[in-house]
Order: sequence, then C-alpha cells, then structure tokens
Amino acid sequence: MAANYWESTQRQHWQLDRLQLAKSREDDLQCISESDYVKLKIWFCHLTQKLAKRLQLRQQIVATAFVYFKRFYANNSLRSTDPSLVLTTCVYLATKIEECPLHIKVVTQEAKHIFQVDFGGFPYDSSRVAEFEFYLLEELQFYLIVWHPYRPLTQICAELGMRESGLQYAWFIVNDSYRTDVCLLYPPHLIALAAIYLTVVLNHADFASGSVGDRTDMRQWFADINVDIESIVEIAQDILSIYGVWSEWKEERMLPLWKELRKSTLPLQQ
Repeated sequence: MAANYWESTQRQHWQLDRLQLAKSREDDLQCISESDYVKLKIWFCHLTQKLAKRLQLRQQIVATAFVYFKRFYANNSLRSTDPSLVLTTCVYLATKIEECPLHIKVVTQEAKHIFQVDFGGFPYDSSRVAEFEFYLLEELQFYLIVWHPYRPLTQICAELGMRESGLQYAWFIVNDSYRTDVCLLYPPHLIALAAIYLTVVLNHADFASGSVGDRTDMRQWFADINVDIESIVEIAQDILSIYGVWSEWKEERMLPLWKELRKSTLPLQQ
C-alpha cells in the first residue's frame, strides 16, 4: 500500500474525469433520462447499504463496496449487466480487502433475502458470486486499496476544534457523497474539505471555545488554505445536486424503472 494518496494506485489509475464517466453511461442514457439514471444509482447504493446492514458491516467496508461498484460501472452499462450480482460481489470483496472477511455463503444467503424483496429475486449461488469475483477483479485492474475521506475529515476537524456534533454532520455528508461520482473524480481530502465547507455553510459547525475554528473566519480559512477551492465548490455542488434528486426519489418506483431499462432496446443508429 502506498504511504500517501498521491503515490497510490487510486490516484494513478482510478481518478477519472467527467468525460470518461459520461461515456460510460451513454448506452443507458439512450433508454432513460439522466434523472432516472441517477435515481437508479441511488437505489443500488441503497440496496448495498441494506445488504451491509444485514451483514453488520462497518461504514468503511460499505464505502469500499460503493467505490468498487462505481469503478465497475465506469466501464460498463447498467442494462448490459446485473447490478444485484455486481454489488453483492463488491460487498463480498470489500469485506476481504478491509480485513473483515465473511464466508461467501453468508453473503449470498443475505443477498437472496434482500433482492427477493426489493429486486425480484437473486438467482445466483455462492459459486456464481465466486466466479464473478474474478471478473470484477479484472475490471478493477486488481487495484483494490481505496483511500476514503474519513481520516482527513477527522484530522482536519480535530485541528479546527470542531465539536462532535459538527464532525458527525460532516461525516454524514461524506457518507452521502458516495451516492455521487465524486469518489472517482477527486482526492479524498478535497471531499472531506467539501463536507466541512457544507457543514459550515449550513450552520452545523460547532467549535470548541478558543479553538482555531472558533477564533477564525471560516470563509477566510478556506480562502487561505493551499488547495483547489474551485474543486471543493464543485464537490459541494455535486452533493447538493444529489440531495435534490434524492428528495424526489421513491423506492417503490425503482423496480419498475429498472425493468423498463432492461427491456428497452437501443434506438437505431442513423
């Protein structure tokens, strides 16, 4: 594992750009709207979270599974794959990489419960998940270590003297950021700073008396730090945008939308 993010395989191989992501969804967007596509992605994150909850996994394992899922779909379309198999395998692989391994039969059994209720069934056994794991590893180019925003978030909040309530609010924003593509586009410390920025802007920051955050104008603090403030604003806008879509999201509408996408045929090329 690289000693820092800038030397990591994530920085060298999996920090993508928006054009790459736009190309990856061209196939799907010929069949559904951009808004519906984002809602489906939110649903798959929701299903991942449900599976992780049944398996009693800690948040960093869930976040790693989210990243694997997003990396896979940076090169594949939803309609040409089965996301239930993909996300189940992502969860299984994440438990191993994050050193909290579970038996594959346990993961598969819980997936059958989740997807029977929410997805219309999970027709795969543990051997099929094991088989797909090799394909997933190839799609991930065998680069499996994921750097998350949680550590820099905790460190920066400690340096500022942010109280637990503010840290918790920023932590929730980082969790929500995995519904967007920012984990594929930006370094983790910028995502952490964007979460702090939103916490401050939305008046949920609370600093200990006499701390750096308490005696500093936070607007000036962000202006003075040696980072790309434009990227921080872009990340914040992406997160706020997903909240807008999320507010209109209805879980009961997702399975019919998914079936519509799977049954759709691409328009004839001119």
